[in-house]
Amino acid sequence: MPIECLISFDNNPQGVYYAGQELSGVVDLSVDATKRIKGIHVTVSGYAKIRWIKKGYPRDSERAMCRAYRSYLSSRSYVLGSCAGNSCIDWLAGEYSYTFHVILPDNLPTSFDGKYGQIHYEIITTIERSGRYPKVFKLPFTVIQPLDLNADAIYRVPLEILDRKRFWSFCCPTGPLTVKFSTPYCGYAPGQKIHFVLYINNESSIDITECEVKLKQEVSYESHDPQHEYRYDKHLIALKQFGNVLRWSRKVYRGYLDLPSIPPTSVKPTCPISVNYSIKIIVNPTEFHWKLKLKIPLTIGSIPIMDGPEAMLRFNRQQQQHQVVSQNFQMSTQQTQRQRDRNSVPDQQRLSTNNNNINNNQSTTTTATTATTLATQNALGEGATLPLSTSPHSSTTPTTAALRPLAMPAILVTSDSDNPPDYIPMMPPSYEDAMALSEKFSDDIEFLTNVSMSSIMSAQGDVTKTLYSESRTQFCFAVQQETVLATDEDANAQGRTSLPNYEKK
Repeated sequence: MPIECLISFDNNPQGVYYAGQELSGVVDLSVDATKRIKGIHVTVSGYAKIRWIKKGYPRDSERAMCRAYRSYLSSRSYVLGSCAGNSCIDWLAGEYSYTFHVILPDNLPTSFDGKYGQIHYEIITTIERSGRYPKVFKLPFTVIQPLDLNADAIYRVPLEILDRKRFWSFCCPTGPLTVKFSTPYCGYAPGQKIHFVLYINNESSIDITECEVKLKQEVSYESHDPQHEYRYDKHLIALKQFGNVLRWSRKVYRGYLDLPSIPPTSVKPTCPISVNYSIKIIVNPTEFHWKLKLKIPLTIGSIPIMDGPEAMLRFNRQQQQHQVVSQNFQMSTQQTQRQRDRNSVPDQQRLSTNNNNINNNQSTTTTATTATTLATQNALGEGATLPLSTSPHSSTTPTTAALRPLAMPAILVTSDSDNPPDYIPMMPPSYEDAMALSEKFSDDIEFLTNVSMSSIMSAQGDVTKTLYSESRTQFCFAVQQETVLATDEDANAQGRTSLPNYEKK
């Protein structure tokens, strides 16, 4: 009967651990007869290995093996015997149980198995036999690098992307096709649903046949031997398809993407295998026109965003840590400033001495000037006036700053070279507005036919009006105006008073 081995983990039958956790387990061995062995050791191993064949290197008829290897974990402990010397021991028949224990490092990357490489972790039990090959038993386990989406407030920011495209029809540009994609957050965890809103406004004369929203996984492999090279691999995780959008119409699509069990986004670039995710939006027009493609990165974490009190406590704790760091920085800055002030005291004393001498000279000159002024006024008699300044360079004419009005309209000049001068860009609605609009579009047909996209603007505070000149400079002048309520009669009266009177010759 051969040697039997059973490796099990304590309180974790699936063998899934986070980096930084404690890993422990039991190795059960059974042998039916006495064996002559050197020793038994248990090894906890973790590594990243990359390998692919490159053709045409260094010659066209040859091939080269591109590879890379990096070890992250290697912990070996002897449970029977030792590594010193070549002595052998008798291993009697029976059943034996050996325990192992190790604390996983915090910087371990997530387990991954791809096309050109893998990140692998395993428990290896080795029985070294005398004069024969060792007997090896292996059990893999999974390590996940924790990525808490509640640790940074940036993952709570809504994810939005906007793009416009013009088509060409009979050598003339058509109206714009506007596409906006938005999600409530920019970070999600496996098992969640990515809810999104796809807003499409087709003001062109080309029909849109199909719209697709894809979640893709992008894996990059980095090799170091025989030279530094990269290989890329892409996988489709989730897909959602929508119908057509006819010319001169618009639609709002709502949907979601299911996230399966996938490894989180690679945050630390210490591993030759990097995993990233992105959402890709493809709009397919008819005929022979180019597709409109949008791509936006997405973060996949291991701990989802929580809106309960735990997340608030964690966020407050982080804010306190940031405040402590900022206070320490301010204290160090103040200490540095005080040290500089102490070093500059002798220089200030010298400057104060020089300033006193200058002030004494100026007081003497001022006394003489006052006496001269009084004598001149007595000579001119009562009611005579003198200029305020006796400097020969002074002038009584008002300056440009004095003639400048107190309040001027705020004019902002921005360059807009992407859009033609005859095109007025429109503001698509936000995520919440688009959700409300989609419900209204399904009920109000008259609203669909009569309201254009330019009318969907949220007026908050001041109203911003955009003016576009017809010249080729393509500048945008955004003039802020205050909301003024006036009747038609007042407007007509103002128009009549502003018209000049012309006389016929």
